[in-house]
Amino acid sequence: MRTPADSRAYARHLIKGLPRPLPQDEARRANAVQAGLLASGLLDSNDLGNSPAVAAAARDGLTSLAHLLDEAAPEHGAGQLLLLVLAKREGFTPHPAPDEDQCRAREAATALLDLALWHTDDPLRLLGAALQVHAEETRNSSTGKA
Repeated sequence: MRTPADSRAYARHLIKGLPRPLPQDEARRANAVQAGLLASGLLDSNDLGNSPAVAAAARDGLTSLAHLLDEAAPEHGAGQLLLLVLAKREGFTPHPAPDEDQCRAREAATALLDLALWHTDDPLRLLGAALQVHAEETRNSSTGKA
């Protein structure tokens, strides 16, 4: 299992690897997100086109984004990520309004969920799995387990 610090580094590389703005065309957007996953190290080039591997990389990306959000609000990153994704999907702005880093994490998470639509039947289950992994990694890091 990765440590939260490792995950934060992956998230930073993922965010940096995504073009801004992301392409609107679905296929180009999916390719851009896969390129971001490759740049982050969450996806191996041998796994392109392998739906289970891409879905797992998307899940790991979501987990990493939750760990990144933990930096500003320890142990609340998963809740923040969920709120940011739901706010984007439902078209509302949480209070307080997200800062630039939170907006970038939200855009990356939304892009990962869009990609997941191509590789899994249930992207929300993927998000739930990511939040579960986040909880396990957070718990293990606080108890010193590897």
